[in-house]
This record gives sequence, C-alpha cells and structure tokens, in this order.
Amino acid sequence: MKIRISLAPYVLALIVPVALSAETFEEASQRASSDYGQRLAKAADELSGARSRIADEKAPLLKEMRIAEDRIVAAQSETERLETGQEQFAEQHRKLLMDLDAVRKNTAYIGTLAHDGLTAFGDGMAPGEAQFLSEKVQALGQKLDDAASGPNGQAAADIADFLFERMRRELGGYSAQGSSIVSGSNQVVRGTFAFTGPETYFLPEQGGRPGTVRPRAGSPFPVSYELQSWKQEDAAAFFSGKTGVVLADASGGKALKLKETRGSIIEHVQKGGLVAYAIIGVGVLSLIMILQKVRDLSALALDAPSKVNGFLKEVYQGAWAEAGKAAKALKGPASELFETGLRYAGSPKEILEEHLQSVLLSQRLHFERRLPLLAVIATAAPLMGLLGTVVGMVKTFALITVFGTGNAGKLASGISEVLVATELGLVVAIPTLIAHGFLSQRIQKNLSLLERYALEFVTAVDTAKAEKKPAAP
Repeated sequence: MKIRISLAPYVLALIVPVALSAETFEEASQRASSDYGQRLAKAADELSGARSRIADEKAPLLKEMRIAEDRIVAAQSETERLETGQEQFAEQHRKLLMDLDAVRKNTAYIGTLAHDGLTAFGDGMAPGEAQFLSEKVQALGQKLDDAASGPNGQAAADIADFLFERMRRELGGYSAQGSSIVSGSNQVVRGTFAFTGPETYFLPEQGGRPGTVRPRAGSPFPVSYELQSWKQEDAAAFFSGKTGVVLADASGGKALKLKETRGSIIEHVQKGGLVAYAIIGVGVLSLIMILQKVRDLSALALDAPSKVNGFLKEVYQGAWAEAGKAAKALKGPASELFETGLRYAGSPKEILEEHLQSVLLSQRLHFERRLPLLAVIATAAPLMGLLGTVVGMVKTFALITVFGTGNAGKLASGISEVLVATELGLVVAIPTLIAHGFLSQRIQKNLSLLERYALEFVTAVDTAKAEKKPAAP
C-alpha cells in the first residue's frame, strides 16, 4: 500500500505570509522552520498512523492468503488423489470387463458342453429309455436354448445334475415299465425293461420269454428279441432284483442288425423293385434252357472211336449186314448217321455226302438250338441290373433333395437297396455265361467228332467200292 504526501500547500503557506508582511528573513525562516517542523511532525504522525492502519489491514489479508494457500495445497492434494482414484477405477473397470468377458466365454463353453452332453445322451439312450426320458431331455434342451434369458448357467447346471444322476443309475442298473415290439409277432406289449450296462432286457407282463432289446428305426418302440436259451428262473431272478444269470451280446447288437438287414430271399428281391422281378424271370427262363441243353447234351453222347472203328472195319470189308448190326448198336446220333449212310452207300459219292450232310445239319440245328438265347441272357442280365440300380439311384437322390443327407445310415441303406438289382443281374449272368460256354464247347466237340465219323464212313465206302467188295444192298 503506497501513501503519497504533497508539500505544495505547505510551500504556498510559507510564501503567502511573506508576501503579506514584511518580516525579516530570519524571523520568517524561524517561523517557517517551526511551522515546517510542526507540519513535518504532523505528517510523520499521519505516516505512522497510515503505516499502522496498513499493518492492521495487511495482517488479515496475509492470514486469508495463508488460508487460501492452504486450501490450494489441499485442493491440489485432493485433485491428485482423485486423479489417482480415477486411474485406479479405470484399471479396475478394465479388469472387470475382462473378467466379465471371460465369464461369458466360460458360460458359453459350459453351455456348449451341456448341449453336446445332452445331445450325446439323447442319441445314446438305451432302447426303451426314450419312452420316459425324451420329455425330460427336450425340456432341458429347450431351457438351455432359451435365448431370451441370455447365458443360462443354471440350465447347464441342471443338465450336469441330470447326466450325473443318469450315470449313477446306469452304473447300478435299474428297471422301468414300458412297451416294446416282440420280434416275430410285431405286436406292442407292455412289460418291464431292465437296463444294465450296455444291454437292455424286456420281460412281457402277460407272459412270454424274456429278450434282449434293440432300437427300431422310425418307431417309438424298440424291438425285443426272445432269448430261447435264457432260463425262466434265471430271468425271473434278474428282473426281480436278485442275483441271476444274464445273456449278453458280445457284438453289441451288430449281429442282430446284420441278421435284420439280410432278411429272407423274398424280402431281398423286393428291395430291387420291378426290375428285380424281371431279372428273376429271366433267370428262371435261363435255368430251364440250361436244363434242356444238358438233356440235349446227354442225348448227343457219342461212342468211343474204338467202337466206331469196329463198324468202319466192317464197311471196309464190305460186310454190310454186320455193319448194319454194328450201326444199330451205336448211340443215337452216330447210329442215325451211319444208318442213313448205309442206306445210300450204293449211291454215288456226291449223293452219299449230301445225305450225310443233311443228317449233320439236322443234328446241328437240334443241338445248337437256344444257345444264342443263353448268350443274350448272359449279356442282358447285367444291363437289366444296371437299369434297376439307375432307377433306384434316381429315387434315392430325390429323397436326398427333400430330406437332405443328415442320416448317413439311411442313405447307405437306400444305396444298398438299389444295388440289389445289380447283384441279381450278376447272379443270373455269371452262371448263364459259364453254362453257355460249357454247353457250346461240348456240343461243338461232339458235332465235330460226328462230322469226322461221317468223313471216315465216306472214305470207307469209297475204299470198299475201289477194292470191288460186295455192293451195298
């Protein structure tokens, strides 16, 4: 605080008296000095008072300044504390977000495990369990798949408890009431299911033999196969919860499934459709012709060359009567050939050869009949099987278009059914082809031997004529 003191009034006061009276310089100086001293003292007093007032007014200001500075320091400390707290809050918020994300991922993973476990349980249920567990499984699955409630850890926990309980019961085995189809009669009957390990057994209520149970595709009820070798007393003890002897399938049901897929011959043929019946008809026709050709082949049997040479020796010697008897003693085709030859032995060679050739042609036409048809059947049967396969594949792909390829087992079953026609075609074609080759070879061999006999007969007749033997009757 600055105080300005003006001396102009005091100087003016000193000058004015000088101007008003003619005082001496000394008097005036003394008076002025005395007055100045008084005024100076007064000014000093005023200055001291002003300084006192300034000091008095400055003290509260300094106090307030110190208080303000303390507040500023406190505010700075609070600011620093708040900034530190904000950083800590941000770090904690980031950690919480990371923990929340981890919890969400874990919850989703647990939900996926629960869904997979429930699906695996539903697919692996023992035959007959679906009758009293399917609703529970569907309810748990619907609760888990409820998207409105977000990640549902409680549903996963419920599924885990359910699966654990089912595992505990399956380890010890249990029984339940239900219905099953009895194999053979195809009737749905009520009874008791006994679930023990991988096997399921069924005992009808109204009596009957106990059996092992297997699922049946497309039916809510399983199939019970009677176990004839399971004693009734052992089965009764087992189903009543006592110690008993049980029969187990070492193949895990695969043997029964394989037996079902085989079926009877009629069922197997029915899988091939109309083309399969056509192939069976062609096969029956082929079998009939093969039997006829076997009979013809037995009729084409020829005598050994040694016996025929005895007949030809009589012809060489011109013993026509003995030759006729020997010709009648030969087997059918050769006997007919030589009798015709003896009948025209006296005729010129050309005429004799024509008659013998006529007999040979007649024999060839008779014994080679239906052989070309067997060759046609052997060629056409596989093509008919291929036709049946193509027709079946067209139907299979039509079903795939509608229902998709989700069930590989049904798809493989459909493909196996369409291959039945090809199988039947090959079953007909292979034996027919073998029979055709065998019959053709044997018939050609016998006919060729018959032609040889005819040529030797003509030579014998010419020799007898050249040596002027007795003429043929």
